[in-house]
Amino acid sequence: MKILIEMKTQVFVAFIGILALISACANVEKEKDISKNKKTLLAVVAHADDELFISPILAKYAEEGHQVYLMVVTKGEKGVKSHAHIPAGDSLAKVRAQEVLCTAQTLGINPPILLEYPDGELNSWDNIFSLDDKIDSVFQLLKPDVIVTWGAEGGYGHPDHRMVSNIVTEVFQKGKLKHSNLLYYGLTQSVLDSLVNLKTVEGVWFKENMHPTTNEFLTYRIPYRNEHLNAGKEAFECNKSQFIHPVMDEIYMIVAETDSVMYLRPWFGSNSIKTDLFDSPYESD
Repeated sequence: MKILIEMKTQVFVAFIGILALISACANVEKEKDISKNKKTLLAVVAHADDELFISPILAKYAEEGHQVYLMVVTKGEKGVKSHAHIPAGDSLAKVRAQEVLCTAQTLGINPPILLEYPDGELNSWDNIFSLDDKIDSVFQLLKPDVIVTWGAEGGYGHPDHRMVSNIVTEVFQKGKLKHSNLLYYGLTQSVLDSLVNLKTVEGVWFKENMHPTTNEFLTYRIPYRNEHLNAGKEAFECNKSQFIHPVMDEIYMIVAETDSVMYLRPWFGSNSIKTDLFDSPYESD
């Protein structure tokens, strides 16, 4: 009898072990299936703080488990603000590098990729050609499914913003990245018109100088939740060398006034509305 009980016990234990193994294998397969659905998003901007305009969607896709990267092209060492009392040069460059690291941590994305080009000098011959190669090498390393950058207008016309848009587009259209998409962040005129009662000089300046994109071209309309917006606003706090609180609040209204939707334009164009960055522009809804 004792031997029979022991045999039954051993069979039962073995059965439980088999069930556990099957369950573990199923979990592994499930994790593989989940990982297959995860994508890579790369935002490319000229200066630390440019990413704040698209910060809610960076937080959104990071929260969903996608790999989100931010590449900052210049050191921003000339972005002197009187309230910060930091001189132009290496001191300011170091501060801004720490600020964008803080922003990345706040948004939950990967540490920033800093190319450290001179601020305001991207249009020189040497910088144009070397930046082309560096951006290409980052593209080949990360193989992003989606790249987000400034549009041709550079947001408010900043020459560095325009050069980043131009060079990112030049590298992308070589066609080395198969099945990838390039998107440009855009603002509609209705969003700018909704910004009323601005009280800071900077807030008024941004409203008057931001270049809108007509609504029909902005076919990628990415919804996000309040917590993503709040993460972006918290990331603003990382950039104290550039903004005081009243200015932060008014500039961030540009993002907040989009009704929890981020508007972007696909490089290749699209006739149908998309609600996910990773939707292909080549397929109709």
